Amino acid sequence: MRQPEPRAASASAGPQRGHPPCSGRRRHRSAESLYPAGHGAKKQPQPYTAPVLPLRLHDRAVKTVLRKSRLVDPWFVGKYSFSPYQACAHGCTYCDGRAERYWVDGEFDRDIVVRRNAPEVLAREVPKLRERGIVFVGSGISDAYQPPEADGRLMPACGRVLAEHRLPVTILTKSSLIARDLDLWSEVNAAAGFVLMESLVTVDDGLRAIVEPCASPVEVRLETLRAFKARGCGVGAAAMPLLPFLADGDAELDALARALEQTGVDFVLVGGLTLRPGRQKAVFFDTLRRSFADLLPRYEQLYGEDRPSGAPRREYGEDVQNRANAAFARAGLVTVLPHRLYRGRLPVYDEVDVLLQQMRWHFADHPDALRRLEGPRRRYREWLLSRKDTLARRRSLREADVTAELTALAASDEWAAWLGSDKLAAFLREVILDRRVFDERTRRLRESPVEPVAHAADPSRDDI
Repeated sequence: MRQPEPRAASASAGPQRGHPPCSGRRRHRSAESLYPAGHGAKKQPQPYTAPVLPLRLHDRAVKTVLRKSRLVDPWFVGKYSFSPYQACAHGCTYCDGRAERYWVDGEFDRDIVVRRNAPEVLAREVPKLRERGIVFVGSGISDAYQPPEADGRLMPACGRVLAEHRLPVTILTKSSLIARDLDLWSEVNAAAGFVLMESLVTVDDGLRAIVEPCASPVEVRLETLRAFKARGCGVGAAAMPLLPFLADGDAELDALARALEQTGVDFVLVGGLTLRPGRQKAVFFDTLRRSFADLLPRYEQLYGEDRPSGAPRREYGEDVQNRANAAFARAGLVTVLPHRLYRGRLPVYDEVDVLLQQMRWHFADHPDALRRLEGPRRRYREWLLSRKDTLARRRSLREADVTAELTALAASDEWAAWLGSDKLAAFLREVILDRRVFDERTRRLRESPVEPVAHAADPSRDDI
């Protein structure tokens, strides 16, 4: 990791543009206040290394909180999502949430919107869901376990709603504060399934302190993953964004891969850095000027096209993705959320769609296989969308009806001809009818060592 250049102390008392809302004094909260009795308080590390300046918390009553997706995202594999906060006090200087397109008012890392009534609204919305699915708690513009949650305690209240209705949950965070609720999420895991993803882009805590000043230290995040793994929860890492010339070298990637492999993560999701023109890019470039000034010309060249998406030059993006995938593969880690962690937690028709979407990543280095996959994938997606449209229009139609139709189709003699591929038809028939699991390492199907919980796998129930 590049060492920051020395800089003169600022005479300004308040935060400047691009400066994180953390003071220079180390005033820690007590462990008891962060981890109340009954949640393993005495042994849990403190989740933040620097205190947060007084935040401006804006309470906002919301009418809806749960976002619903027509199709399941194959990346995080979430069908529903929510966040009790908007904006984020972690103060990550690269955060995409700072971009103007997200319409976050005020200072992104100080003006935090608190959806105080989120648990009550969630309790009204969840019983009305007509399809099972994983609830993803995470966002590019907030973190459910950011500093205000230490006192706000909205997540335990929301979690109890999800536990009561036995919905599977995946949470993405940069904080170890989630360990406070380890018992709750273990309960959810036993009933329906739970996955914890910690965002982690480097094992160098010096770099972390510069670009993620108010997030949990690296080792504390790794320890949090180990704690959830020990309880039987699925755990993974979001290695995103990989910072050019700071965390994307082969040595840095191998070090991150080794640390995650030793921690026992089930998977790693990889992504590069986007810098959207405007506020987000300006804030991160300020960080470079203060701490890595000699890298600024290289960043200006890499992001000089000012694409609306914030993407760097294409050749760099492809290179870092390939090198990162190779580094994690050397450590025996898969770079996709494994089938075994969502099997039985979605309707089988959504599960098949996610598998087909993920196949494009598994066989990205096999152009012929990708071409053969495209037609069947498109036909299946068209069928699925038509059934979802019908499901939305006809209240008498249930998830179980669509599942039964797919099961009958897969068992029929017409299945292979309809799909357009004998080999893929045989593969999916084993997934749908025999409920076998795809092993991402071997790229073969295998028997599931553990059946999904009965409730989550039962497509016949009328309510969630």
